[in-house]
Amino acid sequence: MSTPSSSRFSIWNTPYLLLTLATCFWASNFVLGRAIPASLTPVTLSFLRWVLATILVTPFALPHLRKDFPTIRKHLPILLLLSLLGIAGSNTLAYFAVRQTTATSALLIQSAMPISILGFGLLLFGERPTMRQLIAMAFAAVGVLCVILGKPGTTGGALNMGTILAGLAMLCQSSYAALLRCKPPLHPSSFLFATFLCATLLLLPLEFFTSSGLPHLTLPNIGAITYLAIGPSLLAFFLFNRGVQLIGSAKASIFFYLMPVFGTLFATLLLGERIEAIELGGFVLVGIGFTLSNSRKKS
Repeated sequence: MSTPSSSRFSIWNTPYLLLTLATCFWASNFVLGRAIPASLTPVTLSFLRWVLATILVTPFALPHLRKDFPTIRKHLPILLLLSLLGIAGSNTLAYFAVRQTTATSALLIQSAMPISILGFGLLLFGERPTMRQLIAMAFAAVGVLCVILGKPGTTGGALNMGTILAGLAMLCQSSYAALLRCKPPLHPSSFLFATFLCATLLLLPLEFFTSSGLPHLTLPNIGAITYLAIGPSLLAFFLFNRGVQLIGSAKASIFFYLMPVFGTLFATLLLGERIEAIELGGFVLVGIGFTLSNSRKKS
C-alpha cells in the first residue's frame, strides 16, 4: 500500500493530468507534421517515427515479452489490425492531410472522435446508442462536413483533399479506439512493442516502393522524428493507457476533445495559422454533439 505522501505527489496516479498530457502530445503531432519540410515524405516520416519508437519501447518490454510472446502469437491478427488502423494508418493519413490543409482544420476534424467511437460501437458490437447520442453524432457529422466542405482545395477544386484525409485518419483512430476492447491481455509495454513493431513492418513495403532513395535527414528533421517517437508515440500511449486504466475508456475518450484546443494554440504560435469562421462553426457543432453525448437525463 502506498503512503499518503507518495500518492499525493505521484503523477502516475492522477488520470486527468495523464490524459491531458497525452492529448497535448497527440495535438503537437499534427502541427509538427505540417512544419516538417516536404523533402521528408509522409510515408517516410511515419516509418522512421515508428522504427525509432519501437527501439525506444524495447527496453521496457523485454522483461515481459518472454511471458507474453505466446499471447502475442495467438492474437497476432487483432494486433495487426490495431496497428494498421491506430498506429500506421491513422498517422500516415494525418501526415498526408496536413501537407494539403492547415493543422487547425485537421485537428478540428479529430474533435469528432468521441462521437465517431460511438458509431463504431454500434457498427462493430451492436451497442445501440440512445436518441440523444444519435442526435449528438448528427451534430458532429455536420460539424466535420462544415470544415471539409468549407475549405477550398489547394488546386482550386471544390474539396480540400487534406480535410478528407484528416477525416479518414479520424475514422481510423476511432475504429482503433473502439476495437481496443478486443486487445489481448498483455503487459502495457508488450502491447506497445507489438503494435509499434507491426506498424513498422506494415509501413516497410510502402516505404520501399514509394521512396526514391535514402531520406533527406537534416538535424531539424532528426530532432522532429525523435520528438515524434518519444512524445506523441511512447509517452502519449503510456499516459493514455494508464489514464484509461484509472478511469475507464468512456471518461478517457472525452479528452480527445482537447486536441483541437491544444493544436490551435500550437498552430497559432508555431505556424502562424488562424482559425476561420467555417472552422469555428464546425467546432461549435462538434462541441454541441460532444456535450449531448456526455450529458445524462435527470431521473
